[in-house]
Amino acid sequence: ISIPKDTLYYTKSQLESNIKVLFAGRIAEELVFGEENVTTGASNDITKASDLLVNYVGKYGMDQKMGLFHISDYESAHDAELLSRCRETSNLLYDETKELMVKNYKILEKLASLLIQKENLNDDDIESIVRVEI
Repeated sequence: ISIPKDTLYYTKSQLESNIKVLFAGRIAEELVFGEENVTTGASNDITKASDLLVNYVGKYGMDQKMGLFHISDYESAHDAELLSRCRETSNLLYDETKELMVKNYKILEKLASLLIQKENLNDDDIESIVRVEI
C-alpha cells in the first residue's frame, strides 16, 4: 500500500497531545502572570486547537458520546451537541495540561528564563533543562 507523503494518520492520543501542546502557551502565561494578565498571543493556538477538536469530535469519530458519525456532513458546524462535546473535551485536555505544567513548574520557569535570554530555544536547550529537572 502506498500512502501519500502529505497524508498522516493520527491516533486519538496523538491528537490529544497536539491539542495539549497548543494549550500550553496560554497556560504558561496564566501560571506566570495570572489569569487577569494573559495576552492575546495564544489566540492562533486556540484557533488551531478548536479546529482539531471539531475534527476530533465531529469528523474522526474519537468522541464516545458522538460516536462514529461524520456530523459535519449532515448538520451545521454550529450544532449544539458538537459544540458542547468540543467544549467538554477542550476543558478536560486544558485541565490535564495545566496539572502537568503546575507539576513541572520549575522546568517552565527555567525554560522561560532561557527564552528571555536567547529569544529562541532549540531541542538541545530544552533537553538540557528537562534532563536536569527529571
